[in-house]
Amino acid sequence: MKTIAYLDCPSGISGDMCLAALIDAGVPLAYLQEQLESLGLTEPFDLQMAPTQRQGQRALQVTVQLGSGPEPCGPHHHHTPATGYRHLPDIQRLITGANLPSRARDWSLSVFQRLAEAEAAVHGIAVEQVHFHEVGATDAIVDIVGTCLGFDYLNLDQIYCSALPTGEGRVQAAHGWLPLPAPAVLKLMEQRAMPLYSNGCQGELVTPTGAAIVAALAQGFGPPPAMHLQRVGLGAGGTDLPPPNILRLWTGGERSPG
Repeated sequence: MKTIAYLDCPSGISGDMCLAALIDAGVPLAYLQEQLESLGLTEPFDLQMAPTQRQGQRALQVTVQLGSGPEPCGPHHHHTPATGYRHLPDIQRLITGANLPSRARDWSLSVFQRLAEAEAAVHGIAVEQVHFHEVGATDAIVDIVGTCLGFDYLNLDQIYCSALPTGEGRVQAAHGWLPLPAPAVLKLMEQRAMPLYSNGCQGELVTPTGAAIVAALAQGFGPPPAMHLQRVGLGAGGTDLPPPNILRLWTGGERSPG
């Protein structure tokens, strides 16, 4: 029987929300830390998790603490310019050189490929020229590879995603102020023809890493597929919003129609 995951995103999606939901659904933090260390990242990092509440509901929040000090995993953390730039081939070398499970490796490469293609399209440059100043920081690599490790650990065969809220307003990035959804996010949404809607919330609800994860890994978007629900993992976003800022990961077995 196939194992199915459904990402229910009433308040959007980011890499750290995915990571938190996966840990809440049963992926051991120690396993992720050990696997991620095989990447040999130059900057030391530490994955920290803590229970939290969003609008009175329990969820898990994960923080990627970098060597230089705590780096909060808020909705805007992907937009702090990194000290050094990494190009796609650098990131591909890191991922292929690490001793990761094959599915986690392939999924991680696929997510970064999607991200690079979207950034290249937005800036009008070749994919090889894209430098990850907004998402190549250590925490984004940890978010993406960690999420792919988590999906692999739970032995998921199919991943589906709900329609996504767009968020309203603007966000500060390396190139100045950008309208929301950020251009790379909008390009990823366009490439997969993702169903969108407005939930009236201000701020960045879907980050580039969150959009790239579902663009690369989701087999479809929309209502939940037919499934026998076995476990729900709850990952908290960095800020409080009117709807509880929680990504809900539903996992279970395939249910035959009829």
